[in-house]
Amino acid sequence: MKKVIKTLKRDNSKDGRKAHNDNRYIKVGRVRMNSWINKVLPAADIIISERELVHIGNKHNKELVALGFDSMSYVQAIIQSCQEVYEDNKSHAYLFVLRQTPIHPMAHCAIIEMELAWMEQKRVYKIKTARPEYWSRLSQNNLLCTKAAIK
Repeated sequence: MKKVIKTLKRDNSKDGRKAHNDNRYIKVGRVRMNSWINKVLPAADIIISERELVHIGNKHNKELVALGFDSMSYVQAIIQSCQEVYEDNKSHAYLFVLRQTPIHPMAHCAIIEMELAWMEQKRVYKIKTARPEYWSRLSQNNLLCTKAAIK
C-alpha cells in the first residue's frame, strides 16, 4: 500500500494563484495618532492578506506594469501618499485616495478600499482591494477628510 503525502504550498503570493485557506497578513502601514487621518478614523495598523495581493496583481496587472509597480508597492504608494479619505456608502468601508485634482469626471485616481475589523483583540484596517477608480464614481461617496484641509 502506497502512502500519499500531500504538501502545502509555502508561498502563493508569487505564482498568481489564490489559496482557499490563506490567512497570512502583512502590515503595510498605520493610521497614526495625531495624524490628519486620525481626526476622523481611529488609530490602527493597516494589513493586507497574501490572497488580496495576488488578486490585485492578477486583476490590475496591465495598469501596474505600465506604472512600474507590483501589487505590494502599489498599495504602499497609496498609503504613504494618501490625500483624501472617503466613506464607502455601500459597504461601510473606507477609501484612501491618491489623486490630483480631476481634469474631467472620467479621470482616474488610485484608491484602497479597507474596513475596520478586530483581529486577535486588536483593531486593524483590512485592505479589501486596491484599484484605479473614476473620479465621477468616487465623488458619489462621503468625503471624510482631506490632507490639505487639516494641515
